[in-house]
Amino acid sequence: AGGAAAVRRRERVRAGAGSSAAAAATTATTAAPLPRRALVLAALAAAAPVAAARRARAEAEGLAEAEEGLAEAEAALAAAQQAAAATAAATGQGADSELDYTEEERLLMEYNERIRSLNGAPADFPTFVRSGYDVRVLAGGYKKSTNGLLYKDFTEGSGRAPTEGEEVRFHYVAYNENGRTIDSTYRSGEPARTRLGIAGLIPGFEEGLLTMRVGGKRRIVVPPELGPPVGPSTFFSAKQWEVFDIELLEVKKCERKTKAGGLVSSIVCE
Repeated sequence: AGGAAAVRRRERVRAGAGSSAAAAATTATTAAPLPRRALVLAALAAAAPVAAARRARAEAEGLAEAEEGLAEAEAALAAAQQAAAATAAATGQGADSELDYTEEERLLMEYNERIRSLNGAPADFPTFVRSGYDVRVLAGGYKKSTNGLLYKDFTEGSGRAPTEGEEVRFHYVAYNENGRTIDSTYRSGEPARTRLGIAGLIPGFEEGLLTMRVGGKRRIVVPPELGPPVGPSTFFSAKQWEVFDIELLEVKKCERKTKAGGLVSSIVCE
């Protein structure tokens, strides 16, 4: 009996050793890939900053290249404008002469023409070329006043011209530099009416009206110096050129008349 018990104890010990070995083998089998996975993750983590640095360097190089190209284009345009101005001065040609248009400006005019077409701008709308704070207006067939107002008559008109103090009735369409309509009396169906010489209009608009005749149709290009005031307290936040199409309908003389024994007076236009 004692020998049998000893045999059973030896078998249990061998069985336990076998189980422990199997468990150890299993553990070793499942744990073996972990170091490799950890190495891969570590390698990826180490490579991430390098890849990010390469992307940042590529983006910086691309931005620098784009800025360099823009600077070259602006320099070329400025040089072309200076050359055009020198040509105009040497030949006596005006600002709206075909000789003033460089190849770069012609390409820009074609591009702006597509923009104006999308905005529904009228034909022969001027092109505004900006270089920093300087603006060059490319517009054929326009005249220029001593104050810098550009104007072009489509219809001369057969009536008389207004003078300061008189009332004028007119239609107009206002455009921004891209040819988009920002206001129009034709849309409302009611012409505008005001007296001249009382600061009721921006200076450029009033100057344009004063040299028109009743029945005339004109387009004026108003520089910022003859435009509305700008600033936080006004509707306009930046100096912009403005374009107006004007149709002068009527001119009335105005005079002050008194009522009620001279105690009350008013301006009457008729």
